[in-house]
Parts: sequence; C-alpha cells; structure tokens
Amino acid sequence: MALPESEFQRRRGALSAAVDRPIVLLAGGVRDRNLPGYGHPHRSSSDMLYVSGCGEPGAAALLIDGALELYLPVAPPGDALWHGPQTTLEARAQGCFVSEVRPIAELEGRLSGLLSSGGVATVASPDPAANERLAWWTHRALRFGVDPGDDDLVDALCALRRRKSASEIEAMRTAAALSADAHLLVAAAAKPGVSERSLAAMFEASLANAGATPGYGTILTRRGEILHCHDHSGRLALGDLLLVDGGGELGPAFGNAQGYGADLTRTWPIGGRFVGRQRAAYSAVLAAWQAAVDSARPGVRYRVVHDASASVIAEFLRAEGILTIAAEEAVGIGAHGLFFPHGVGHLLGLDVHDLEAFGDRGAYPPGEGRADIFGTRFLRLNLPLEPGFVVTIEPGFYAVPSILHDPTLRERFKGCVDWAKAEAWLGFGGIRIEDDVAIAESGIDVLSEGLPRSLAGVEAAMATRLDLAAALLR
Repeated sequence: MALPESEFQRRRGALSAAVDRPIVLLAGGVRDRNLPGYGHPHRSSSDMLYVSGCGEPGAAALLIDGALELYLPVAPPGDALWHGPQTTLEARAQGCFVSEVRPIAELEGRLSGLLSSGGVATVASPDPAANERLAWWTHRALRFGVDPGDDDLVDALCALRRRKSASEIEAMRTAAALSADAHLLVAAAAKPGVSERSLAAMFEASLANAGATPGYGTILTRRGEILHCHDHSGRLALGDLLLVDGGGELGPAFGNAQGYGADLTRTWPIGGRFVGRQRAAYSAVLAAWQAAVDSARPGVRYRVVHDASASVIAEFLRAEGILTIAAEEAVGIGAHGLFFPHGVGHLLGLDVHDLEAFGDRGAYPPGEGRADIFGTRFLRLNLPLEPGFVVTIEPGFYAVPSILHDPTLRERFKGCVDWAKAEAWLGFGGIRIEDDVAIAESGIDVLSEGLPRSLAGVEAAMATRLDLAAALLR
C-alpha cells in the first residue's frame, strides 16, 4: 500500500515554507553488531521516512524549495558476489517521487556550496555516525533525544507529523491488523506449560510473514507488573495472566509506507477463563478503557482522557477497600497510581512513541511541563486532541512490589490507603488493554477494532484451535 505522490509533495512544501534554508536528513547506516560488516537490522530515521519514503541504509535527502534530491550509496566493485546485483539509482528511488537521484558521494560537494551561502537545517539521527557527518557539515554537535536539531525544523516536523492524513491512518490500520493477527496466534497457543520464548517467536514470525517487523521490543510475560518486561524465560502455568504488548511496523515490502506501526496490548488468562479477582480487575480496566475512549474527542486535553480512565481505576480500588478516600480525591493526589502508575497513552505514528525523540516538545504545549503528581507525571501527551492525531488508549492495573513497599509513597498516602488490603494483591501480576485510536472530526476511529477486548471475546480467542502451519501461511 503506497502513499500517494501528493502526500509527499504536501509534506515537502510545508517544511520548505516553515524553514528558510535547505533541509538535509540522513537515514543512518547499518550499525556493526559484533564484527565490521555484520550489522544490526537497519531502520531509517523516522524524519527521513516522513520526507522521502526511502528506507535504504546510508541514504540522504536534500530538500530545497519543496523539491527533494535523494542521494543513495553505490555498491563497491565485487559486491554482487555477496549481495546480488544492485539495481539502478532510478529504480531504487521509484515511489519516492524525487526530482533527482544521485550517488551519495556527490552529497558533500552539493552541500559545500549551500553551507557557504546560509547553511542548512537538520535534525539528529538515531545513528551516531550519521550525527558525526551532520556535525562536520553544520558545525553543530547533535545528540539524538537530547539536542534534536534546528528549532524551526523541529517545530515544523512536530506540527506536521502529529496530524496524520487519511493515507497515513490507513497504513496504521494495516499495521494494526497485522499485529492483531499475531496477538490472536499467541492467544490460541498460550496454554499451561508453554514457554514465553516460543510464544514471542511465534508473535514475531507472524509479523515477518506479513512483511512487518516489530516496532519495538515485544513485551510478552506472565510478570505483567513489570511494565516493560522483555525477558521471555518464563513458562506459563494454569491461572497466570499473560500480558502481551506488541506491535508491528510496515517493512520495506510496503514501499514508501514503511515505518508506520501499531502498539497493542492484551492480557490473556492461562486456562482460558478469567477467575476470581482476575475477572473483577479485568472488568475495571475494560471500563477504564471505555471511559477514556468516550472522552477522547477533538478539543479535549489528553489529561482529561487520562483522568477519566484513572477515576474508574480509583473507584475500583475504593470498592475493593484499598483506597479509603473518594475516587476524585485519589486522582487529584495521584493515589490511583499505586495500581495504575503510567499515563493512559501517547502519540503513535512512525515511532511507537511518536515524536518522543524531540522530548515533550511535540506532546505538550509550549512552556508547559508534566504534572508533578505520582501516577500522572508519566503522561506522555497533554495537548488538546485534534482530528488526525493517532493515540494509544492503554489503562492498566498492576500489583508492583516496589510501589506498594515504597516508604516515601506510604508516607505520602498515609491515611488514604489500607496497606494490608493493597499488599493482598501482590503476586497478582498485571493487566493492560491497549488500542490505537485515530481522532476524527466526528469522534474516534479505533484502528485495532479487530482484536477482541471484551471478557467473552478474549476467552473465545483463547479457545481457538491452533493449526500453526496454516496460521503462518495464511
């Protein structure tokens, strides 16, 4: 599914209008793994993908007055023996809609004239070697995630990339569908005695078979209280909750739409049914998800969406006798964060936490920082929602020993919590429900609607009979 030429022309024209200099962006190269020439899988910088649609390692883009010049590496003599014959530069640039394509060796000469007559604008790359090249040309030491680049270019990229076009949203809907297939494959295979490692391999094999790659390290664990647990050494037992937070991004097979991704989480009861307090806690998280979705509308600050979700969790904690204060008061002071310690979601796009390489600059109003409230300070977005924003909605409930035993938190919430009842949940694990949601003029569009989230839907997915070969070859 290719993005149309008009999409790239619109982006390039808007960036050139916002920045009064030529713009140069680098894809980054293949980074060495354990030996020179044995590299990690390449993933071009998101800004390079946004402007050019080109995912080749070592590529560069030069944007001047809305016209894009693409510079591509040329294979050395004898390379065909190892990697096969390389096609022409023009064939490799097909679908990128560029005015010119040239060998990368010509870029430095092209830039020399531009640098002597006013300079160029750029942003940092995830690849340190690429930043060294940019520093050589621009005399500016960029650091990815710390010093992101020229202010006017960063602000323009934030404003443009936040609002997704219809074609971008369809690319993300495709990524969500491929990711949902992988989740359902895991759900059908998640039985007592099965190893987390085999399920993680199955999840990522499903993505690969569809032409996608993991957009981030897959979280698949029976230790759901560890929010970003990438360890897959466990083995499932009857009564466990398996939390799977995984999403694919479109790979090179999707041409100039590559890089757009999904971010989905489901929690699967091992044994096929939620039992006892699992059912009650899952129902509370599902109600928190619904409250957040119901409040996510154009013009609404994302903090309001977060608080709607947090209020439902606080009501559940009060009903369980854990909180001894009203839910509204609990959310106001952050006491809900004892069991829901993160924000309800974030922007999504070419990055799983879209624009986060620019810090909070793309996600908070100018001059506004994060709230200094436990349970809310990890909220990654607090702009008024606009049509075209794509966000995650991901409330959760976790029994985290390091939180419940924290003496500072015990002192802060003294008189607000029955700590004995809170500690009774230790060993429970964690529950999270996460979907990808596009904000539209008329409301919302859940891009991941094909992945069941209701109690009945989750349990039905786990009852599916699995033919692994047929599932991977579909």
